Amino acid sequence: MMFLKKIKAGALQFVLFIGTIIVLLLFAFILMNQSHSLLGKRTDIIVDLVQKADQGLMESLSKPMETRDNISMLDDGLGIKTNVSKEYWGLLEKRTVISAKGKLQFEKTAFVGYDDPNRPALYLRDDNRPMVIAGDAKISGDAYLPERGIKMGNIRGFGYIRPQLVYGKIFRSHQRLPQLSPEVVQRMKLMTSTGYLPKGNKVALKHGVVLKNSFQEETIVIQGTSIDLENVSLTGNIVVWAMQNIHVRSTSRLRDVILIAPTIEVEEGTSGTFQAISSKEILVGRNCELDYPTILAVQLKNGFERSGQNSREPAIHIGNGTDISGSMLYLDKRESKGQPSYITIDAGATINGEVYCEQSLELKGSVHGNVTTSSFVAFENGNTYLNHLFNGKIDAQALPKEYRGLAYGNKTLNGVVKWLY
Repeated sequence: MMFLKKIKAGALQFVLFIGTIIVLLLFAFILMNQSHSLLGKRTDIIVDLVQKADQGLMESLSKPMETRDNISMLDDGLGIKTNVSKEYWGLLEKRTVISAKGKLQFEKTAFVGYDDPNRPALYLRDDNRPMVIAGDAKISGDAYLPERGIKMGNIRGFGYIRPQLVYGKIFRSHQRLPQLSPEVVQRMKLMTSTGYLPKGNKVALKHGVVLKNSFQEETIVIQGTSIDLENVSLTGNIVVWAMQNIHVRSTSRLRDVILIAPTIEVEEGTSGTFQAISSKEILVGRNCELDYPTILAVQLKNGFERSGQNSREPAIHIGNGTDISGSMLYLDKRESKGQPSYITIDAGATINGEVYCEQSLELKGSVHGNVTTSSFVAFENGNTYLNHLFNGKIDAQALPKEYRGLAYGNKTLNGVVKWLY
């Protein structure tokens, strides 16, 4: 005969507790599995958004866009909407691409430029004079020269020393220089005009200030009559505008900012990356290192004339030992009177990129890339030698393949200069 035994209440509670734990663990496992699945799907969508943003930007480079234009694209298979917009940051074209699906979106911004696989070493305007080459000068790459060609010359007893005049093919140039993109020319005129004031959030400049501003935020503007950039660090979406001059000290740290003033002076030993835009002159000291994509540009203001001793002072001067990666522009279509206005690049200085000069260029240093100029000039022992290249070197083959520069005419920009932040 079996006797029924009572189960103690404590044992029953223990069984219920264990059961509850098991149910909670099962629920936790199910939730973890669902979360992992959702996270995986979210990750896949983000990857798709990044890929579509890259594709959208590259696709926009094959289409002409006006400033503040928007291009919208829809991927029917994935339901991702992509929008590309165009603006300018100084003289650099800036494109922003946003790809979105539902509440998820991804944004990228980049400076874009022009990749010319057939970039010549030299384009010299035909002004009915031959080009004269002397001393240790050298042209490596294709050259567009006047109808009267190129010949050897002698300055201070230094004749041309090489067996070839041009180490590349020679083509005929025209009486007009290749024209820059109309948008770039328009931007230069705008930013150097008398009534121009940059728009943005105005901030006072303080000694030792450190400012970093994303290109996705409102522009920060520092303005004044004369501005001395000493012991400051400025990065990103920042414009420095002065009524008279800007002095960049070697103790400053500038990255991707814009400087606008009639006179801009860069002290010896300065390093950084910026756009300097002037209506009068830009003076860069010795042993500076200005990284890609630096732009130095002068648009001579209407009515400004160099006279007396100042007629020999260059509008853009690059000191000995300075290395610049980017573009250098001097825009002035007037007929020069007396001593020519010009760019001068000292011996030992190197430009990695392009030099565009609508007047005369005195080249003693090296250009790794392209030179487009109306004429050359050499000042030696008080004498002026017109259309002479003395000791300067131009080498198109030394330009890095990754370089993307300014566009000419109506050519569409086709490459990324730099991804922004």
